[in-house]
Amino acid sequence: MTPARSPITLALAASLSLLLAAGAAEAAPQAGALTGQIRVKKDGKLKSSHERVVVYLEGVRGYSVRPGKTHEIRQRNQQFTPSVSVVTKGTRVAFPNDDRIFHNVFSTSRPARFDLGLYQSGTSKSVEFRRKGVVDVFCNIHPNMIARVLVVDTPFYDETDARGRFQIPGIPPGTYTAVIWQAYGPEVRRTITIEPGKVATLEAEVEEGERPRQHRRKDGTPYGRYE
Repeated sequence: MTPARSPITLALAASLSLLLAAGAAEAAPQAGALTGQIRVKKDGKLKSSHERVVVYLEGVRGYSVRPGKTHEIRQRNQQFTPSVSVVTKGTRVAFPNDDRIFHNVFSTSRPARFDLGLYQSGTSKSVEFRRKGVVDVFCNIHPNMIARVLVVDTPFYDETDARGRFQIPGIPPGTYTAVIWQAYGPEVRRTITIEPGKVATLEAEVEEGERPRQHRRKDGTPYGRYE
């Protein structure tokens, strides 16, 4: 039978636990953050909106990537909305059909090859994006429907707003590669050092490339009568 512990013993044990907890908290490095602004140029001139540029960190170890909540890319007016998205690996992406016509969403990209088949207005189908990389999404009926999804394997990322601003909090101290990714232009890489309890800044300009206007069917043939 275990002997009862006296109030003094219990108090000493509680104090020791508090000291150990305080020591662990003091030993643990304080997280930092990364913030900044990315400006987008088109044909050498600044655009009015600098949104949907993704900034993410490579080389942050010891952090598991959790799938996000289901992300929606809606089909509306024969377009994908949004046309550019970023999700974490393992996230399920749904494609609701808001048009009064049939659609057939598909991709032949290596990170996610899928064919959701024909489905009608008011219905939705989805697919889980299990591998990192860039996924091009098309409709097998309408050649003008194009979307691009970046799948990342890190929790440390953000997407710029219309002014090009972004912020990534809770980053462990260290030196990492910050990747600036845009859907239709070259990505930019910068070395970033995060110090404990401090905010690092990143500013850059990127040149937007040309978005393809059409694509081929899932079997590689042209659309013919839809062109």
